[in-house]
Amino acid sequence: MSERIDFHAHILPGADHGSDSLKTSLSQLSFAKAAGVDTIVATPHFYPAHDTMGQFLSRREEAVAELAANKPADSPKILLGSEVHLCAGLDHMEGLDQLCIAGTNVILLELPFRHWNDAVLETILQIQCSGNFVPVLAHVDRYHPSIVEALFSYNIPGQLNVESICRLRHRSQLLLWAQAGNIVALGSDIHQDFNTYAKFQKAEKLLGDSYSSIMASTAHLLEGAKSI
Repeated sequence: MSERIDFHAHILPGADHGSDSLKTSLSQLSFAKAAGVDTIVATPHFYPAHDTMGQFLSRREEAVAELAANKPADSPKILLGSEVHLCAGLDHMEGLDQLCIAGTNVILLELPFRHWNDAVLETILQIQCSGNFVPVLAHVDRYHPSIVEALFSYNIPGQLNVESICRLRHRSQLLLWAQAGNIVALGSDIHQDFNTYAKFQKAEKLLGDSYSSIMASTAHLLEGAKSI
């Protein structure tokens, strides 16, 4: 059986608008354990337009310390990352490497819902071509397929939210992306204590053989990653 990895979760207490408290974070970890999740990548939001790098890193570190000191010993392993909002010029931001999943050069990027233009495309291509980062597109199920497939054509892979796979709408498109190898990770994208982990098992069944391939790709991306 493949390791079950949640590549996208907002479980750090007070780090963003995900978990609002330690109590919520512990509830989320309980849901994850019950769903058989082995590893969770904590990915608090970083919005360059509204936060400085220093403010974000300080807030994230405080949240990590609180969760690490209180999580049960039998909880899933937690890796530290971020969900970085993609904006024009992000490739020039100092310290961008600190937003990668700790111990790797993998960075989870959230595409803009508005203001998509050539400058944004150029930014993500510069991040990829620098050789310093491996970008992964967060929850590609949320965006217009034409934009997503344009990025896939540049060999920039995506992450799917398990909840979206369980919905009939657009499922066939998502399954095709998975079968084509464009999807390298799955995520709960859990916010607050709504149990999106309950969808992992159904998503695994719907994905069929693609599930094992995706989890193998995720494990490869996370080689060398450091847990909290």
